[in-house]
Amino acid sequence: MQNRKNLHHISGILLMTIFVLINTLKAYGNPVTGIIDGADDKNVRGWAFNSSERESTLPVRVIITNQTSGQVTAELETTASKHREDLAAQGSGTGNYGFEVNVPWDTYENGTYLIEAYASGQKLSGTKVYGVGTAVPAVNLRSIGTFKTTAYCPCRQCSGKWGGRTSTGTIAAANHTISVDPRVIPYGSKLMIGGVIYTAEDCGGGVKGRHIDIFFNTHGETRFYGTRSMEVFIVQ
Repeated sequence: MQNRKNLHHISGILLMTIFVLINTLKAYGNPVTGIIDGADDKNVRGWAFNSSERESTLPVRVIITNQTSGQVTAELETTASKHREDLAAQGSGTGNYGFEVNVPWDTYENGTYLIEAYASGQKLSGTKVYGVGTAVPAVNLRSIGTFKTTAYCPCRQCSGKWGGRTSTGTIAAANHTISVDPRVIPYGSKLMIGGVIYTAEDCGGGVKGRHIDIFFNTHGETRFYGTRSMEVFIVQ
């Protein structure tokens, strides 16, 4: 009886391993590729194609999210069928894989908006952020995953004798300075977290691995922020 239980247990592990391997191979073998390579005051542009069906036309869904509220502002649908000479020149099939959608930015509230695109359910690279009524230009973003984020300020409880001075010699500033583990995120890196672009210019004894400490001006703000899991983007 015990041997039978052990056999069932081993069989379950093998089935789970096979399932994981199959899904991993599917993820790596996905033939759909593409990118958002332009965003301005009129539209969002890019390309997408299926390398295994180069004559096909892919549906594209552009999702625009308000970074302040986290709410999806718009879901715009189009097809990747416009001719792109640059794609044709590099040997990418017919080159008829471009897409473009008009975005009525003048009807949006002031703020920063995350722009993402999907083709046949596959997320395209080149995620961007666009500012409406702000000084934030369209920038290229690359997600580096979810990090634990906390907050600190120049008070003695948070920063000890260092106050507002960072480990790189700068003076910390709200909406600008973050503390990182430089083994994971190099000093000087520009990161977008929650719609704000920060600079990695500080470190702390308790900031290790996938942990980022965000600088605020007051201790009340740090207590309000608490601890949050946030998707972090490298600004390219």
